[in-house]
Amino acid sequence: MTPELEKYWHAVQNTVCKVCIDSDPYGDGICRISEMSMCGVKEYFPKIVNIVLRIKSDNMNDYIIALRENICKECRETPDGVCELRNSVECALDRYFPLIVQAMESVK
Repeated sequence: MTPELEKYWHAVQNTVCKVCIDSDPYGDGICRISEMSMCGVKEYFPKIVNIVLRIKSDNMNDYIIALRENICKECRETPDGVCELRNSVECALDRYFPLIVQAMESVK
C-alpha cells in the first residue's frame, strides 16, 4: 500500500473496523473474516479512496451513487442493480460506507 493509502487505511481501521460486526469481540478492530472471503472494504480500498477523494459533496447520496457505479457493478451486483449481499445487509462496504467516508474526510 502506498503511504497515502496507508494513512486512509489507518483512519478506516480506527473508525470502522473497531465497530464492524466481523471484527474481534474486544473492539480491537481485528478482522475475523477468513482469507478465503476477503472484506469488501479491504478488497476495494484503492477504488474507495479514489471515490472519496473525487467526490466533493455534503450529500452522502453522491458518494453512494459513485460507490454503486464504480464498485458494486463489478462486485456482485446484477445488471439490473440487485445485490443479494447488500439486500441482506451482509456487505460491509455498503453497511459502513458513511463511516468510511467520514473517517477518510477526517484525514484530508
